[in-house]
Amino acid sequence: MKLLNQIVFYATKILQVIGNIVLAAILLMITAGIISRYIFGQPFSWTEELATFLMVIFGYTSGAIVTVAKKHIVADFLINKAPPKFQRVVAVFGQVLAIAVFLLICIGSYPLLARSPYRTAALKLPRHLFYIPVFSLSVFMAFAALVDILNGIFPGYEIKAEKDGEDGQAFQGSGGGE
Repeated sequence: MKLLNQIVFYATKILQVIGNIVLAAILLMITAGIISRYIFGQPFSWTEELATFLMVIFGYTSGAIVTVAKKHIVADFLINKAPPKFQRVVAVFGQVLAIAVFLLICIGSYPLLARSPYRTAALKLPRHLFYIPVFSLSVFMAFAALVDILNGIFPGYEIKAEKDGEDGQAFQGSGGGE
């Protein structure tokens, strides 16, 4: 179990670095596009296309980080008033439902990885590249949710959290840090 938690933890750290790099690249690229269009009068043809590809990566990377950190928006005001045992049942049901959704995304995106003969207009990138982060990060999110369920069944193996972020909040569950 500890190995599974370490995999999730270190993969999340890597995803945070990737997310930061991708966000910086998006900002630089869009800024370059604006400068080329309005200052030089010659817009780059590739900025929007590459920014779209990077936004897909950024969206799924962010989703994976938020899933592990359990920082997504939750309307749990009624569940918090329920008995602890019922809260655990609802939490496990939510994780099982999340795994089902992530696996459906994987099933839907897998055929697009190999069967997309199309290329993008400006950069001539294979269109199937857009589906690699969708598939791979959905697999990771399903794995992280499964590890979270296992942490509930076999407590004591999750990596204890360190302060991570400006708000002093720490990763919990399968995304904890040492």
